[in-house]
Amino acid sequence: MRRWRLSKRDRKRLAARLAELYPRLPLDPKTEIELVVEDDIKLYLLEGMPWMIEVGELLVPHLLYLIKRGYKGWLPSITVDQGAVRPISRGADLMRPGIIEMDEFKTGDVVVVVEPTRKLPLAVHQALYSSTEIASMEKGRVSKSLHHLGDRYWKLGEKI
Repeated sequence: MRRWRLSKRDRKRLAARLAELYPRLPLDPKTEIELVVEDDIKLYLLEGMPWMIEVGELLVPHLLYLIKRGYKGWLPSITVDQGAVRPISRGADLMRPGIIEMDEFKTGDVVVVVEPTRKLPLAVHQALYSSTEIASMEKGRVSKSLHHLGDRYWKLGEKI
């Protein structure tokens, strides 16, 4: 595992990428950001906490960050029923019948899937349809899993 602090120029580039993906993400440009690389995983740390994961071209928020610092106000969420909690937390894609409520989002947006009682994050998904399209659906796969509890990104985050 390699770990180093990002330069000022690299922080600006990262901030620009994040501004496109998450325009409402609160980020102070002077905040210390580190990069951890292990095998093929790139994990960004914000003040020492697992923060963002590079998954292909996407920067995906880490669940530990979402649990500790929250997601409301900058990341749309989908609340699932109790029957969907176990499959989602094990990495399953989200099917339409499991949705109780959802925020507004577009096709391709990164969304956080939360459990129904305490609204704790279970997984981070990429929407296959917009929220308006999903609302009119009765069945089918609506989002694909990018990161979930217990996956290799989670385990790397716990190690740090």
